[in-house]
Amino acid sequence: EVRSGSIVAVDRVDSSLAETSHLLRDVVRELHPEVLARAGLKSAITQLADSVVTRTELAVDLESRTWPDALRTGADHVLYGAAREILANAIKHAHAHNVCIELGTRPELALLRIADDGVGISPESLSRSVENGHIGLASIRAKVIASGGHLDVRANFPGTEVTISIPLRQSAGGAEFAPKFPN
Repeated sequence: EVRSGSIVAVDRVDSSLAETSHLLRDVVRELHPEVLARAGLKSAITQLADSVVTRTELAVDLESRTWPDALRTGADHVLYGAAREILANAIKHAHAHNVCIELGTRPELALLRIADDGVGISPESLSRSVENGHIGLASIRAKVIASGGHLDVRANFPGTEVTISIPLRQSAGGAEFAPKFPN
């Protein structure tokens, strides 16, 4: 239609290109967010949560009061990548309506917990997904373990809860991390 000179078709192509460009910028920003380097993990996770709310119908509750605004750790990139992947899984597979994200510290420990109210995932389903080439969560687990940390995935009823803990090289100020997920 564009080749035949249709102005309506040109407008549709222009609109599609603008939307594609916007989505590509969002993806690049999520893969390597400038805010992570500039403002830290707490701001980057906040921006990620805001992006999920804007792009999807998920309601996201973020609790990060125990993560100091200025805290920078060696675990930041691992935790951010994990949050991005876990949220992507909740969007693609969980059929969830709500997601709770908790980012916090205990003395010398970084904690990230993400829970959704979706369909949940059994250990068997998790193993099958890896066998079928879906390596996102397996890749996160490998990075967490390489950081000296621990990753736990468990089915809730409803939903899935992923908890990651990674030792910090510095004390996080002794703040306590108290989960606040609904039962």
